[in-house]
Amino acid sequence: MTDLSSDLQRGEPDSTGDPRERIGLDDPVMRRKERIYDTLIDLVTEMDDLSPTDIKPETEIVHDLGLDSLQVYELVIDLESRFEIRISDDELERVNTVQDVVDLIYGMTSE
Repeated sequence: MTDLSSDLQRGEPDSTGDPRERIGLDDPVMRRKERIYDTLIDLVTEMDDLSPTDIKPETEIVHDLGLDSLQVYELVIDLESRFEIRISDDELERVNTVQDVVDLIYGMTSE
């Protein structure tokens, strides 16, 4: 599976200098992961008044973002609703970083 963080790190600005433009977005997998990533960033920044620039694929959900257990629960509920999925406790235990969340949701929605 393609790792979004490596593509984000390799990203170069487009001709207008947009730093959000990333290499590989012509790939449908990368486009889908980018949409998941953007949705996740929107949800997290709404919850905790963080700047989107503070969040990267390697950012740890609990440690780096400082989300408490209630906020993590709310985030899970929002993600389940937004992507029409069900995240089990076992799957949630394997999630540490933003990239982990993107990969989990991608795997659950691409089947």
